[in-house]
Amino acid sequence: MTKWTGLGISVYSTSDNPDPWELSDFFEDQIDDLLANGFTDIRIDIVVADNAEANVVSKAAVAIAVGKGVNVIWGVCFWSGGTLTAANWPAHRQLILDAALWAQNNGVSEFIIGNEEENCNDDTTLTDSQLRTNYRSLATDVQAIFTNGPIIYSYAWESRDEWASEGKGDIDLLGINFSIGGSGVFNDYWKSMLDDMVEGIGADGLIITEFEPSYVNLDDYSEDEAVQAAAVTEMIDYIKTTGIKRALFFNYYDDPQPFGPPGFGALKTNKTYRLLWQSLLNSGK
Repeated sequence: MTKWTGLGISVYSTSDNPDPWELSDFFEDQIDDLLANGFTDIRIDIVVADNAEANVVSKAAVAIAVGKGVNVIWGVCFWSGGTLTAANWPAHRQLILDAALWAQNNGVSEFIIGNEEENCNDDTTLTDSQLRTNYRSLATDVQAIFTNGPIIYSYAWESRDEWASEGKGDIDLLGINFSIGGSGVFNDYWKSMLDDMVEGIGADGLIITEFEPSYVNLDDYSEDEAVQAAAVTEMIDYIKTTGIKRALFFNYYDDPQPFGPPGFGALKTNKTYRLLWQSLLNSGK
């Protein structure tokens, strides 16, 4: 088996816990298993910046992974059931700067300043255009704080054309979250989307921060594990043809709530692997 060197994975700090905001009892085991199978680029959570309980758990998980030599990709986002506006943007911006300092001081290798935030803004006091401007400006400020590695912003699918035409500014890597489809609609549009982003930004300025067959869950794509596995292989193979050098599969464990949604895991809740695990481990072919 040969894993693609550019392949990473997402893992969550919470799993199988009756109290949601506690570190998973087998988080450390997950990291050990991933490292044993060649996964060194691991995205841990994306924390709601103003959720204190979530931050405590996530930061404890980051410390464990950093101590084991993981290239930790970590950061914060806005969504907390509210709306991002011109009025609350300054406070949220400061939370991101604070998180960047913590990340710098605690061994995080790559810092995420936001994830699909175009789905959170009110689009009146804070338009999508202004939001993109804000995040490009924010990246410049974060660069003065976080110097361990790249600064990442993962944009919302609907805003891809604007990012491609306007550029990423001082954001080191624009993150792409994508799937083949969902809710019964699946096609090859994702391929042309990747091609367009590479043309607009350049492969060196992009990272796949999430990819999965369906945005609903794996069974939505197919309940046949062999079909799921074939889709993952196709996605990895095409990503490699675009010249994009790194991609993070979404995700490792099937029930990472409350941080992550259920039903996407290579590792099932009975602690056996879906067939797509072999697609990941053989992705270097």
